[in-house]
Amino acid sequence: MLRKDFLRRIPLFSDLSDAELDLILSSSQQMQYKKNNIIFYEGDPGDYLLVVLSGKIKVVLLGEHGQELILAFLGPGSYVGEMSLLEGTPRSATIITMEACELVRVARDPIMDLIQHHHSLTMKILMTLSKRVREMSEQLRSMSMFDVYGRIIRCLIRLSEHDPERPAARLILQNRPSNRDLAKMIGCTRESVSRAMRVLQDTEFVTVTKKDIFIEERALNRYWDFGT
Repeated sequence: MLRKDFLRRIPLFSDLSDAELDLILSSSQQMQYKKNNIIFYEGDPGDYLLVVLSGKIKVVLLGEHGQELILAFLGPGSYVGEMSLLEGTPRSATIITMEACELVRVARDPIMDLIQHHHSLTMKILMTLSKRVREMSEQLRSMSMFDVYGRIIRCLIRLSEHDPERPAARLILQNRPSNRDLAKMIGCTRESVSRAMRVLQDTEFVTVTKKDIFIEERALNRYWDFGT
């Protein structure tokens, strides 16, 4: 059962009072999903906010013939669906679990009521929206202006959740994505990513271990300043 103290550890709800948390709890439904379950499709009604308690989900656009463009990976403490919630419009993307997940559905009405009266909650949602718009802009820039090598490096930089300032040395991306997932994030084939990753390793732009990818300083020197 979802507890108030656990809900308070989620950044979005951390500033809420006990009474406000009780309101969230009374309108929430905790759900468990297995890997590769679709939570909702693009076009479905946007009548709840989805919060990740454990596990990982991906936000994707699906093509007519089953193609995937991955927009984001989200883990514990993250939430999705705020845009449809605010606008009262259908979902703009499809959500799929990447592993076993515990998720919470929070109904629209209490969230909208809190937004109208709680400044910090409103600001957190606006900051999340701003961050996601910026990430989408960078993804579009990479896909339209860079070859496969640049698209891979810029995608890895984004996934590393780096600080805004330029790092002094290489970045590390822990729990690296598969080449298949990388391909779905940059809009090309898995085979193209596999070939390009071999070249990037041979030229020492990246170092790949079993679990992690190190983005070397020479890659940052070449690709960091293009809007990253």
